[in-house]
Amino acid sequence: MISFLARVAALIASALVASAAPAPAAPPLKVLHAAFLIAETNFDPAATSDLYSNAIIEEILEPPLTYDFLARPAKLKPLTAEALPEITDGGRTYTLRIRKGIYFADDPAFDGRKRELTAKDYEFAFKRLIDPKLRSPNLWLIEGLAGVKEAEAKASREGRFDYDAPIAGIEVLDRYTLRFHLVKPDYTFVYVLAMETVGAQAREVAERYGDDIGAHPVGTGPFRLAEWKRSSRIVLEKNPNFRELYYEAEPPADDPLSQQLYAEMKGKRLPCVDRVEVSIIEESQPRWLAFLGGEIDWVNLPYEFESMGLPNRELAPWLAKRGVRYMPDLDASVTYLYFNMKDATVGGYTPEKVALRRAISLAYNTGEEVNLLRSGTALEAQMLPAPGVIGYDPDFNLGATYDPARAKALLDMYGYVDRNGDGWRDMPDGSPLVFRYAATPSQLDRQFTELWKKDMDAVGIRMVAEVAKWPDLRKKSKAGLLQTWALGWNADYPDAMDFYQLLYGPNCGVSNDGCFQLPEFDALYDQASHMKQGPERAAVFRKMDRIVAAYAPLKLGTYRKRDELVQPWILGWRKHPILHESFEYADIDLARRAAAGR
Repeated sequence: MISFLARVAALIASALVASAAPAPAAPPLKVLHAAFLIAETNFDPAATSDLYSNAIIEEILEPPLTYDFLARPAKLKPLTAEALPEITDGGRTYTLRIRKGIYFADDPAFDGRKRELTAKDYEFAFKRLIDPKLRSPNLWLIEGLAGVKEAEAKASREGRFDYDAPIAGIEVLDRYTLRFHLVKPDYTFVYVLAMETVGAQAREVAERYGDDIGAHPVGTGPFRLAEWKRSSRIVLEKNPNFRELYYEAEPPADDPLSQQLYAEMKGKRLPCVDRVEVSIIEESQPRWLAFLGGEIDWVNLPYEFESMGLPNRELAPWLAKRGVRYMPDLDASVTYLYFNMKDATVGGYTPEKVALRRAISLAYNTGEEVNLLRSGTALEAQMLPAPGVIGYDPDFNLGATYDPARAKALLDMYGYVDRNGDGWRDMPDGSPLVFRYAATPSQLDRQFTELWKKDMDAVGIRMVAEVAKWPDLRKKSKAGLLQTWALGWNADYPDAMDFYQLLYGPNCGVSNDGCFQLPEFDALYDQASHMKQGPERAAVFRKMDRIVAAYAPLKLGTYRKRDELVQPWILGWRKHPILHESFEYADIDLARRAAAGR
């Protein structure tokens, strides 16, 4: 009996020791570090349209379609949809079927239940763009749908948008099927279905958070918002409810880099990283130093450090030795300075106003901007659409774009002369001529301001800089309170229409910040939007380009080259021409990162 009890005691003691042993250590988290150049605004797709806010929205809310990550040119593919939409009725009707078994991230709005994605969640997302209370800058994207303008007008009259009322152009056929009806044919509408702006939203979430929904995005995407310190830090974490999705892509056969990235990622379950930490680093030097110190995982090499990182346009040997990858590209984007067409000084369509805008444009040396400020990492833009999108014509040429002598002659001819002897030109009526240039306080913007000031001084135009943080300038711009502002437009979709809409009259106050409104241009825009790709459509585009050149509603800037540097421990990632940051397509080699001491 004693020996039996002793054995039992020994077994119990052994079990206690085993239970007290430490559990195996959890594998380290894969944490991706990124930096934004400009602060976000919020994460409500109905309320914001800036690049950096949309980059986060895209990781959380899912549209029905997306793009193949490696295919070039950009190629659409299904995301939450079962397949690409069926397009019938000569481009007027789009039918879309949503996959079953996709779930939103958990949120208190769902009262502890799993919430499946349905067609009505897309209907709700579209309707939020129409609600006048939200004053969405993205309404222009869906105004071609039947009943949208009528629904907006009715809500404006009644002071309330009825989310339960049907809209002819947004039809829910069953739990998983949507049908969109357009007033006129539009073969570019398919691209709207791949924008984060129409990412699925649950009505319960919007009703729970109300006006604060921009701080509480809840979607079906690979990540969810874990932390947000405005204008400072954004943290995403993997969405535990994200479905089984495995990496697949179609890299070009003649692109060794894409082939290598595909080999690194093929078959992996997405997302590969557990957490993404985004810092807002507006100034170039600390952003560059953060990359060199391993604190961020990729960087578009700032212009000021081109000679250090890419001497002779090749990766510096000291960076190559560290295993840094160099990924050159040309962004599907354009920079430009718009003129406020309602401004008393630079606005208007009369000959003397056109002459003033053309003179200001001719007085500015874009070539100097390219070579000095951008260190050769850009091409001077000849037309509004960027390279890489349908409708771009590499043979279109504006002729001489920098001609200060011609600028002076135009100013003299139309009465912009110095009438009081103070050395500055005046308006034809004798009032002061003041060119107001909006800029942020960043070091790079200060350099742009200095270049503009030098060139305006050279032709006798007094220039005043209006300096404020980017979000503040954006608010003023949308309210029509800026005379001019230099902006960049990144393609929402790979078609020229996405660029021409920046000058489409009905978009005044939305994406058309300068409020250029010319019936001839608008008619051509409407005509092109109803045409299939081909020579006839291209001919319409060229007419639009000539109108832009003639009326000078904006000063075209550059097409920006991208000199992306990526840390050696990052796998699979490169910048996509349309998608934003694409964090879900990156992986981290933890062993290599640890070996680098990061």
